[in-house]
Amino acid sequence: MKASVCLLALLALLACAHAHTPAQSALLQRADCAALLRAADEARAASDPSLARDFALGCSQEKLGALVAASPSPAEALLWCGRARAALGNQDKPRCEPKQVGELYLALRTPITLGPSDPDSEPDPLLLAALAAVSLETGLSFDKDDPQVYVGVLEVSLDHTTSSTVATVPDDKGKKLRVPATAHRFVARAAAQVELSGKTRTLRASEEARDTTWDALPQLAVAARPVPAVPSEQELKRKSALTLLRLIAGALAATPPESVDATDPRGCVSYGRAVNLSSGDASAASRSLGDPDKIAACERLLGEPAGAGIPSP
Repeated sequence: MKASVCLLALLALLACAHAHTPAQSALLQRADCAALLRAADEARAASDPSLARDFALGCSQEKLGALVAASPSPAEALLWCGRARAALGNQDKPRCEPKQVGELYLALRTPITLGPSDPDSEPDPLLLAALAAVSLETGLSFDKDDPQVYVGVLEVSLDHTTSSTVATVPDDKGKKLRVPATAHRFVARAAAQVELSGKTRTLRASEEARDTTWDALPQLAVAARPVPAVPSEQELKRKSALTLLRLIAGALAATPPESVDATDPRGCVSYGRAVNLSSGDASAASRSLGDPDKIAACERLLGEPAGAGIPSP
């Protein structure tokens, strides 16, 4: 009997702790996911995490998914994911899966400048050409004097190996014959050191081309194919540099620098992620940790209440 009384008292205490005003109850009843997550941010800013959690739990997984899918930009989609996580953490739903969040950051294309650690060094023409080719696709550009991310010397090499093989080739009447041949493999490799999350890492990429050649066999009426039909050495090197720049863009999308310009929603969302990563705390930016001026400016830019921080997932 005493245990039952204690249990009832505990339930009553919990009920009081989570009691909602009529307006809050009406909001929960409408189950408007966008309104609920906005209200959760207001509650967080007012230092009421319990109410923020109630509001976020009122948004179903299905409705969060629809809200993210209907977002006009990756930045807006990421903010909905971040608002849910800021109120609930990573354990409860609704939540965006890590793969989805990673794809959204890759699509964000936050402008980031790359450049040499030594501004007196001459820019690598191959790096400049590759950056120009992928700039619109990745958001990366070159800044010799004050880059946001330092990139080491771009090293590109080409290896050509051969091996004996047998090829099926046509004779002068189109009949297929198997003849001795040489298999050619060309591999262009590009590598550069890049600053990621405060650490220097070497990223590598490669581009490959293969073809087969054979000698003429007059007795079998087979014409020679003496030269492999592959892109030129310069073209293979160019392609490997482009692949490397796309790899760097993906790495920077996942781990943006804190020096990123937080002057638009893309930059603010990326800055929030950078703060989370550098602190090792996935909720740091949503708790207003980081540069106070940047946080405050981003709150205004993103339409967040003062004190809600940047809800980057």
